Amino acid sequence: MSHADCETLSALLTPAQQASLQMARTWWQEGDRSLEYLADIERKATLAARLRTLITDLKASPAAESLRPILQATRLLTGNRALTRRLETDAFARALIDLLDEETPLPERLASFLQTPAIGPYIASHLLYAAAPERFPLLSPDTLSVLNFSRRQRQDARLIALNRYSLTDSPEIAAGGEAISLLTNFTLYEAARRELDLADFLELHAILSQAREMPKRSGNGKSLRVQEGKTAYGKSQRASRTAEEVEPTESDLLNFIEGAIEAQGFTFPALAVRDYYVSLKAKPFVILSGLSGTGKTRLTRLFADILTGKAAEQYLLLPVRPDWTDSAPLLGYHNPLTDRYISTPFLNLLRRAAAPENQERAFFVCLDEMNLARVEHYFAELLSGMETPTPRHIMLPDGRPAPLPANVFLTGSVNMDEATYPFSRKALDRANLIEFSEVRLKSPVNEKHISVHSPIPEAQRQRIFLANGVDDLLMAQSRLTAIHPDFCDRALTTLSELNALLEPRNLHFGYRVRDEVLRYLAASFDHSGVGLLNPEPKLNFRLGLDLQILQKTLPRLSGTAEMLESLLKNLEDWARHEDFPRAAAKLARMRRRAAEEGIVTFYEF
Repeated sequence: MSHADCETLSALLTPAQQASLQMARTWWQEGDRSLEYLADIERKATLAARLRTLITDLKASPAAESLRPILQATRLLTGNRALTRRLETDAFARALIDLLDEETPLPERLASFLQTPAIGPYIASHLLYAAAPERFPLLSPDTLSVLNFSRRQRQDARLIALNRYSLTDSPEIAAGGEAISLLTNFTLYEAARRELDLADFLELHAILSQAREMPKRSGNGKSLRVQEGKTAYGKSQRASRTAEEVEPTESDLLNFIEGAIEAQGFTFPALAVRDYYVSLKAKPFVILSGLSGTGKTRLTRLFADILTGKAAEQYLLLPVRPDWTDSAPLLGYHNPLTDRYISTPFLNLLRRAAAPENQERAFFVCLDEMNLARVEHYFAELLSGMETPTPRHIMLPDGRPAPLPANVFLTGSVNMDEATYPFSRKALDRANLIEFSEVRLKSPVNEKHISVHSPIPEAQRQRIFLANGVDDLLMAQSRLTAIHPDFCDRALTTLSELNALLEPRNLHFGYRVRDEVLRYLAASFDHSGVGLLNPEPKLNFRLGLDLQILQKTLPRLSGTAEMLESLLKNLEDWARHEDFPRAAAKLARMRRRAAEEGIVTFYEF
């Protein structure tokens, strides 16, 4: 690395951060715990050396049986609980070898590896470190939170990473998003390592891992660590760990759901299951759109079955018919000949879910091919009922109220073709629209069944899911502010900038969308402030905001290419500048289609 590059990296850190890093190293290396420091470094260096040998063996024999010692040693080194036996497949062995292939540019290797099901950026980082600890940092949520880089620092580091790794914002790389964020983190860690003049990243990890225990600094200077080793919500980490040993976390639940789905041989886009989970927590109405045959309806059944263990009792599949012109197919009707009210399976489920003994059970309904009829005709009462304060009610055709319990979750699966109807803004404003357009036909299916044993009883799974919903704006604002004091303002600033771009074409959104975006962002964190989309809070927040732009605002864009061409270009430029790769990649595809066909539409068919 040139002298100029070193100076550029050094300039990423503020003087306060530089001083804090130096103080952390001195406290850990030269203080009362220096012997512990040396023992920790020696233990990790031994594991790292063993890993290099194991990875060499894997390259010579790329098979599932060679993965177990690598995963075990990496888990001991990093504490990453996601490195489990479910990764012990021949397909993952090949993916790991491709990741470590030096002949292919690193951004491309990362983007490809992160498309592997159930793989996140921390796993990629830890395995890269295992192969080359002198070149790749050992990332963790704890060390990231200790460094606490600002948004501006991340933006500057991203520009350096673009040049350093010859990185381009191609759709292939930007579609994943994690690759760019991970390389940005690599750049920031390199700046910290250079500041401390360390030979490799092992010592940096040891210093940062223990920085939370460093005594507070006096005076006006800020400590590098989070005060008193507390989590985002003020509970001590030791207390949190003790509680987690008794009470499973949302992350544990999500890991189990993803593992159970994978064990049954189903492949969904990266983050699709987590996005669906968070969307349901924020608003019990989700629309799954995309190509026919991509598993939209199947996901609703799998999710309900795994969460409840009793899908036959708590899941209802309703195929929508083109002749649904009013709410009678859902809510029933009064028969004047018999003077009796004719109920429906859907109405029966609502009443069953509202029973006191079922308040801690979750019920799921899938409206299959939801847009074969006009949603606003047969679903109007439910769209309005969702906006009323809890306890929610809807009015039946005979004028009597019926419950709309908070433990009922509605999902509509849709395909867009000549036989279907488009959604109105009224419907889109009330739902998260998750798109299933990614298809990887070469993905292994049932290559190796994974045995999944849940330590979480079925009733407890449902309690965790229901207890962590965010159905109130004040709750959302309070949770986001507790995690980071700037998160609410950042979200509102981003939405204001986006609305300013949309307003000239009368495509801007109102307060409901704003409120639901904040609720989604709050729901994307668990009670202790750990991200459910990405464990690191700031990365999780930015990823959640990217997904909300994609799912809550872009589906509103429709019209002619002539009318919206300049708007699409401005939106794409803005999304790339603000580092929203998923939204930017989607806008790029919409622009290409508009140029080819003359129409602007969110849906790909």
